[in-house]
Amino acid sequence: MSGPSDEEGFALAEVLVAFAILALVMLAMMRAFAGTTATLRATAAGEARLELAERIVAERRAEPGLSPGRREGVEEGLAWTSVVEPVDGAEPRPGFPRLLRLVVAVGRSAGEPAQPVLATLVLAGG
Repeated sequence: MSGPSDEEGFALAEVLVAFAILALVMLAMMRAFAGTTATLRATAAGEARLELAERIVAERRAEPGLSPGRREGVEEGLAWTSVVEPVDGAEPRPGFPRLLRLVVAVGRSAGEPAQPVLATLVLAGG
């Protein structure tokens, strides 16, 4: 039998250091996954706003006799605004359709200012 060694307890220190490193790596991974989750939520919210804007554009374009004006509403918890205005310099001759600009803006909630999401040109009347 030999006497006490200078390396006694060294294995325990190695294990503790390994656990500390593992904890730091796991913490970094959790932060990365949390950031990914937040990004996915923001993307899903953006897709919901875009889908609503596309639906409103389709509804407004299908209206017979579309005329300049502003409409607002709240659907699925999202506040939206649609604005139809004549395009400058596009005055039609009598009997021809006129060119209108349709802009739809959707906000995250009723209190938040809506951000423009879609804009298109529409021929109306005739």
